[in-house]
Amino acid sequence: MPSDTISETSPDSGTHKESSKDAVFVCNRSGCGRTYGKREHLQRHERSHARDFKYECPICKKRFVRRDVMTRHHALHENRPRKPRKVACVSCVSLKTRCDREQGTSCSRCRASGRECVLRSDETAQNQDSQTPNLEGHASLGSVSEASPSISLTQTVDGSVRQPPAAIPSLVDLAPITFDSLCGLAADPSESLFGWDIGDIESDNVDFLNMSPLNWFRSANDAPSNLTEPLSASDSVDLPSESRLIRDAQPPDTPWPHVYRPNEIDSQLSLPPVVQHMTTIFQDTSLECVNESTRQAMITLVNTTNNHNWPVVDVSLLPSTRTLSLCINLYFRHFHDTLPILRRSNMQIADTPPILLLAMAAIGAMYSRDKYGGLAIALNELARRVIVYTRENDQRAMFDTSFTQASLLQSMFGLFCGSRMLYQHAEISRGSLVTAARRMHLLRPSLSFAKELQRREDGVSEQELQKAQADDEERRNLGWGIYLYDMQISALLGVAPLLSVGEINVPLPVDDEERKAQRVSSDWPSAQDEPNFRTVLESLLSSGKLPQPLSSFGLSIVAHTLYRLCTDAAAFDSVLLSPRPSHDNPYRLAFPSTFKYNPQQLLDKLSASCHSLPNKPNALILSVTALSHLGHIQFTWPNFLQNIKVAAGKSGTDESKADAREWIQARIEEEPVITRSILVQAGQLSTLLSRYIFDSPAETILTFDVALTFWAITKLSSIVTESNGGGRRATITWSDSSATSDWIQQGGDVSFQALGSLSDLTSSRVLSIFIERLESMSWGIAQRFKHVLLSLQREE
Repeated sequence: MPSDTISETSPDSGTHKESSKDAVFVCNRSGCGRTYGKREHLQRHERSHARDFKYECPICKKRFVRRDVMTRHHALHENRPRKPRKVACVSCVSLKTRCDREQGTSCSRCRASGRECVLRSDETAQNQDSQTPNLEGHASLGSVSEASPSISLTQTVDGSVRQPPAAIPSLVDLAPITFDSLCGLAADPSESLFGWDIGDIESDNVDFLNMSPLNWFRSANDAPSNLTEPLSASDSVDLPSESRLIRDAQPPDTPWPHVYRPNEIDSQLSLPPVVQHMTTIFQDTSLECVNESTRQAMITLVNTTNNHNWPVVDVSLLPSTRTLSLCINLYFRHFHDTLPILRRSNMQIADTPPILLLAMAAIGAMYSRDKYGGLAIALNELARRVIVYTRENDQRAMFDTSFTQASLLQSMFGLFCGSRMLYQHAEISRGSLVTAARRMHLLRPSLSFAKELQRREDGVSEQELQKAQADDEERRNLGWGIYLYDMQISALLGVAPLLSVGEINVPLPVDDEERKAQRVSSDWPSAQDEPNFRTVLESLLSSGKLPQPLSSFGLSIVAHTLYRLCTDAAAFDSVLLSPRPSHDNPYRLAFPSTFKYNPQQLLDKLSASCHSLPNKPNALILSVTALSHLGHIQFTWPNFLQNIKVAAGKSGTDESKADAREWIQARIEEEPVITRSILVQAGQLSTLLSRYIFDSPAETILTFDVALTFWAITKLSSIVTESNGGGRRATITWSDSSATSDWIQQGGDVSFQALGSLSDLTSSRVLSIFIERLESMSWGIAQRFKHVLLSLQREE
């Protein structure tokens, strides 16, 4: 009888081979090749490839493809003899030696070395003894001991050869794992959800499996011959004391999202059960719904990608078509205008690749707030696994537009969802996105679909030409999406961008509304008629003017480019002594002589022009004005915002935190006028963010930066409220006024719209206001920032 161990993903249909005597039915799934004499036997075998586990053990909840296998397994629960099990101490486990410790005493090795002999609890050992042996070759995903011994990630042995075990069968037990930790974003929602588990095996192999894959096998001869199971999901990887002292002195449970030090092997990913319904108020009638065939395509995709590198996922919990439709509608309602890389008007759900729909549904689920918050992270992790698997197994994927669109959406989600693990993966994947943009020539001149059509000798219809131009535009918009994502990371997180300004040479994007009007009038412009990026930038830097009106997407791209030029100019602020800023000139940065106009000043003018645009505001227009205010907060004093974050505990030791606070206090006392100008910029940005709420990912970081700026100035000095006499009371809104300029120079009473009077704004009050704002935001990173402010509030 063939083994029931599942080693491949969803099958192709069996092949019927005729022999001279009897018909032979062969499974033609690659790597399988099992033969059967009856078609029914082949069909039963194919169900194992398709993960069709119909029969469940009523005692341990393991699932099986065949009823007879489950029956034999069930009999083991009644006949299995129980025997005591020897438990080794943690030190002996790490050394892979036998432990002679008896109850109540220390082992001889620990006594000789003077170490503390720590024994795993009897209750844990008893739980491990009670596990049922898996004689059918199935591995259980049920829980195992949570107090398993650990070994150092950094332990090395001279001449060691580390390599993975030879054969690791796939896992078939789909017992659900609690998803409660995924919904609470105070702790990392991803740290306990992704990885491996093991069934019941011999104690010597358990000791071996409790180490990290980085330490597999001290030598090639040490590999146990009967190793058949992957690592335990609940076993932590214990770091030695010297490795725990990370030089920035951040604790593992810090709320800062950039700190990610996993201490566990990857564990099982489980989709949370959700209420399968859809509120009609969120349904856009112009969009299609997800049908069942599309959902089945997603299930096949998940099964295929999780079979080799990750444990299988219980796809029965994949949301229904109605829930997926709701999530995709929420994507278009709340996020599409923030990063318009998809053609919404021409999008057919049935023709859209499942990987792209998964990435879109994850973002849409995030906007459902607490209702589908856990589902959002699970769907995004599934999308990330599909992307990793596809990229490694099909090198053509990097050149596929839909695949790159899904990669961009998945990375954007990972950066702002609040999971430190996905945050780290987003930083890593940025490089692959930039590489894809270069290899696909998304932002450089290349052959286009329209040019290829025009070379045909038999003529081209107007409809074909418009479709080709729309495809070209979709590729360019994808390139601009990657560019904007790269520049946002640079501007908001202080990470150096990967794309250079000089390599961009394509037209700027056009808004969807403008494109719709062009379709109606049948006046589709060619690429030569659209504003080219280099032409626009050259016109700004040489004449200080835009050559023609730009779309909101184009304005945001230009604004981020100008901000990037400012970042480049400030790159050596940490190395060279910078001149003290002048009270008369708010622009401190020095630029090349070829720049006729200051990029930061151009950014301010661009922001002012956005106030008079005929179109209604959106998240992209808001980003232009927000960058203008952020530039004054960041560049007026060298590294001012970075020092505030260090003072708030982002990185460094207690000494560096104290030094940063001392530096900020000294600057405030020396330059009260400049301090008030920075506070005005922060107040105007705060008013803008509270007046126009689009719930975009960037708003979370901007709100957090404003909160830290107000906290630092109100906590470390009160000199900003002192008056030189004759000053009148001023009210700070999102626009400039003569009263605002007078207050910057003279001080006195001032109030900030949506914040209140500065005299009433203590640092604790400031933190409370912004904690409330962050609490109402959809993206999970806002909850991490909220806990940073809560930790500062506890210091008050």
